Amino acid sequence: MGFKERASQALREIRKFAMKETGTPDVRIDTRLNKAIWAKGIRNVPYRIHVLLSRKYDDDEDSPNKL
Repeated sequence: MGFKERASQALREIRKFAMKETGTPDVRIDTRLNKAIWAKGIRNVPYRIHVLLSRKYDDDEDSPNKL
């Protein structure tokens, strides 16, 4: 992984972790988490970050995923 894509790679890894833990492919990343990842630039990603995951019921009738 090049140093020019560290922040975007970190977001992909967080999304993959959230999909595995919650069991749903519909994962949305909060803007505060996004800003925390990008706070020190594209290269200097925080080594550790605390993430709170939550699942919400989807009321949309045509949605394939209900969670």
